[in-house]
Amino acid sequence: MTSTRRAGPARPLLIAALLILAAALSAALLRPRTDTATQNPAQATPVSGTLPATVTDARVVAVPPGIRETSVFATLRSTWDAEVRITGVSSPAAGHAMLMVTRTQDNMTGMSMTDTLTLPAGGTLTLSDTGDHLMLMDLKEPLQPGQTIPVTLTDDEGRTLTIQAPVVKP
Repeated sequence: MTSTRRAGPARPLLIAALLILAAALSAALLRPRTDTATQNPAQATPVSGTLPATVTDARVVAVPPGIRETSVFATLRSTWDAEVRITGVSSPAAGHAMLMVTRTQDNMTGMSMTDTLTLPAGGTLTLSDTGDHLMLMDLKEPLQPGQTIPVTLTDDEGRTLTIQAPVVKP
């Protein structure tokens, strides 16, 4: 006597699941690579990671005890062929930080908070005591000359650059 065995409802579902898995794996394996490490650097467009700039002359101004805000100065040089819009600044040494612009109008000079500082394509942005700069507000403790403070800049694409800025007397 011969017996014939009929496939139960689980077998077609298992086969369908295996076919879907095989299709997904083959699609993933056949997809072209897009990592920018293999591209020409002039053509690569970083979306996240390190802000494309170098920093020189970074410093945080030492302030007397009881003063809870200070300025950060530096020179940023672009390493990119497009402008970089800096939209944020932070430091663990401060409760919050701000981007500042200094403007002169009608022989009056003043500074104000801004949403953006622009590093020109291939150019320089100088953060100084007489121009644009960074402010650290609500200092968590007095800053001592010789101490190094991390200050992180963020651009509108989410890239960051952490500056190690020494505290110096004015």
